[in-house]
Amino acid sequence: MYNFGKFQYTYGNYSGAADYLYHFRVLSTDTDLNTSAHWGKLASDILTGKWDVALEELNTLRETLDARAGAAPLASPAASASAASAASTHAEPLATLHSRTWLVHWSLFVYFNHPAGRTLLLETFLSPAYLNTIQSAAPWILRYVAVAAVLSRRAQATGAAAAAPVSSRVRHAIREVVKVVQLEEYQYSDPVTKFLKELYVEFDFEAAQHQLQLAERVVGNDFFLSEIREEFLDNARYLISEAYCRIHQRIDIAYVVLSSLCDD
Repeated sequence: MYNFGKFQYTYGNYSGAADYLYHFRVLSTDTDLNTSAHWGKLASDILTGKWDVALEELNTLRETLDARAGAAPLASPAASASAASAASTHAEPLATLHSRTWLVHWSLFVYFNHPAGRTLLLETFLSPAYLNTIQSAAPWILRYVAVAAVLSRRAQATGAAAAAPVSSRVRHAIREVVKVVQLEEYQYSDPVTKFLKELYVEFDFEAAQHQLQLAERVVGNDFFLSEIREEFLDNARYLISEAYCRIHQRIDIAYVVLSSLCDD
């Protein structure tokens, strides 16, 4: 069933591949092949555009990887002095890092197509294990974390997300992302991350608006973000107005309106 599922995948029958790989997982006790089947089914669900199913598979795969990572230190006795044991001890964390890095990248397809994906992205990517993965192996993912944080802020403030409870991690996403952007600026920055830095670290509103102009092109050309360009811009302008109002006792209404509505 595993081999036939792979065969279905190779010639593009992704629905068939997902079905065979799912049933293989139900019947198999081979841990490595089961993990491989997880990846194959997730890829098949992404390619067929079944985002609810893909999200469920993504969560299951993440739990599997996290469980294996948690059990890894117990696999080798602490007192073992053999070379094979030492190699295994060093290989396990590296394999976990590689697996989580792949998962972070694949999950972008799900998170930016599922209706609740951007909130779920923040929940996952700001957790310690995956934030460490991003900082260690994929700092460019900060662009997507920053965009998700910008999009979540206005929804919380306006009560648009009141129907669903919002965790403290999501509520404080902007603050957490700004800290990470500052820490990782030496190895990655783009107009999206610079926008947050100028707005919340430097409090330079003109520079923030300039970076937002640059970010508009970056977001518009990004495979995952192009469809939400206008939503991102609206939320970013809202953040500029909110920050401006918080730190000024007297407010120039004309400036706030210009910051909120003007594209320039």
